[in-house]
Amino acid sequence: MCQLLGLSSNEPADIEFSLMEFKYRAKYNYHGWGFGFLDGNNWKIIKQPSSLDDENINEEKFKFKSKIIIGHVRLKSCGDKIHQNTHPFQIENWVFAHNGTVSRIKNWPLEKYKPEGDTDSEYAFCHLLEKITLDASEVNKIIKKEADKIRALGKFNFLMSDGKRLYAYGDNSLYYVQRESPFGFATLKDVQYKINLAEVKKPGEVVTIIATEPLTSDEKWIRIEGLKIFENGIIKE
Repeated sequence: MCQLLGLSSNEPADIEFSLMEFKYRAKYNYHGWGFGFLDGNNWKIIKQPSSLDDENINEEKFKFKSKIIIGHVRLKSCGDKIHQNTHPFQIENWVFAHNGTVSRIKNWPLEKYKPEGDTDSEYAFCHLLEKITLDASEVNKIIKKEADKIRALGKFNFLMSDGKRLYAYGDNSLYYVQRESPFGFATLKDVQYKINLAEVKKPGEVVTIIATEPLTSDEKWIRIEGLKIFENGIIKE
């Protein structure tokens, strides 16, 4: 299945450590990769319809830092292997990436927003935004309500952000770990690389990493069931 990677932090942070494990998982999710992150007040999206496993993750393009990051490696189930179908997707100030299959959502009508590609994921994103624009004061409730409806169509794990908050919706597989002082050690599960977080994190830094499956073997990963909302590394709801 596809893999999601998210970050919420109170300080601009990188994903270089997590990216090592994420690249390994791209061996089995080779139809595309992408990352969305805040560059100042604007989103920057880098993505390609190819395998992240073929990339040199030490290149400068992967050295970005941000308070919110959404990443995805794709194993296609709906839609061709093209740029328009590669996650994450951006519409206005929202960015979205999805793991799962909800192909029947294409039977639901869209009015304001139209997908550029032909994935069920982008279609679901458009549906969510259409509902959000009906009442911007109830964004959290709307996302939860509509996500609960969509999950009935199949599998619907996703990461979504408006640049302020990171919305993480867990259906069948999504986890998070919160890192804060005092920092300890963390060991990647498959790559077998260990790091002392105290050497790379500042005392007041709080960062939450979200992933389809736990990335490390010696940290407490918590399963996300339904909607969780993160801001500055902390769960808000």
